[in-house]
This record gives sequence, structure tokens and C-alpha cells, in this order.
Amino acid sequence: MALFHHQRESLQQSDFFTGGLPPSAQKALAGPFAGAAADLNLLGVFSIYEGIRRQPADNNALWHKLHARLLAAQELDPWFWDVYRLAVGLMAFRKQGTSAAVDLLSKGAAARTWDWEMPFMAGYLAHEFLHDDKRAAVLMSEAVKRPNAPPLAIGLASQFFNASEGPEASIRFLRYLRASMPAEYRAVIDARITHMEQAKVKKAHP
Repeated sequence: MALFHHQRESLQQSDFFTGGLPPSAQKALAGPFAGAAADLNLLGVFSIYEGIRRQPADNNALWHKLHARLLAAQELDPWFWDVYRLAVGLMAFRKQGTSAAVDLLSKGAAARTWDWEMPFMAGYLAHEFLHDDKRAAVLMSEAVKRPNAPPLAIGLASQFFNASEGPEASIRFLRYLRASMPAEYRAVIDARITHMEQAKVKKAHP
């Protein structure tokens, strides 16, 4: 903590303790305490963000350092939810940071295989801010296959498939999904398929 407080007073020395080392070296030094090393990187994130807040006009180098700290924490402890919470809160809605945040969330989704929210958020960001519906569809389709994914995720996933690959691909995806989902989800999926099929007919016969 003393190192952290000293860091707040001297933002130019932003690589405190193991933060300046590559993640592989940090992991070797941390041994069985990789989680603690990840925590130290997140302390660095807070300190660097304070520097960004103080000097908003010229902070590209600090944003790169912040991203590097999040990447290091993610590699040290890929299941650590706070890494992804900070990636969304600090980077995702900043023009230069959205793509990096989506990459971090995608890696998190691969590690946190039980978590539908991670690929769901990554898919939403890919659609809304990167305008990449193909990637959004892949991420959303992963989200809706996970336990406890809500019907909202199913509807959004089908929309992204429709936008990136057309209605036929979206309907195929929904039918595949219907076969693998619990009965309580099927009515929502059936309604979505019916709506898309009616839209196809209307488009073919205006």
C-alpha cells in the first residue's frame, strides 16, 4: 500500500512493483500467488486512471499503460471479474478503447465458461460501437448457449445474424437453438422465428 500511495504522488513512475514486467515474468515471480499479482496490476490501473483524469488533454501513453495493466491482470487471473468490469467501465465506451475492451471480454468469455454476461456484453459492444455484426453474432450465439441466458439475448443474437448473414442464417440459428434449449425458452424462440418468416414473405410479396 505504501508503494501504491507513493505511486499516486508520482505518476511518472507508473510501473511500480511488478507492473513494469511482462505478464510471463510476473507469473514466474508470483508463483502460487498469481491472484495477488493481478490485484497489484489493478491497483496500477486505478493509479494510472487518476493520471488520465488529471491530464485529459494528453493521455495516450497513459491509456496504453492502463490497457497493458488490464492485459497483465487478465493473463495472471483470467477468471477475475474485476478485470472485465474495469475494461467495460474505463475503456469500452471510449472510442480508442472499445476494440481492446471487446478483445479482453472475448478472452474472458473463453475462460469464464459459465458466464453468459461476458460474451453478451462483448457482442453488444461489437455491434453498437464497432459496427461488426458478424463478430457480434458469434459472441451473442455463444452467450445464449450458456446457463441462465435471458430471452433478450436470444432476440439480439438473431438480429445480429440477420444483419450480418441474412434472415435464412438467423432462422437456422434459432431453430438450432430451439432444439437445445429448455422448454420455457421455446415460445420466445418460436415467436421470433414466426416474425422473421412473416417478414420474409412480406418482403418477397410487397
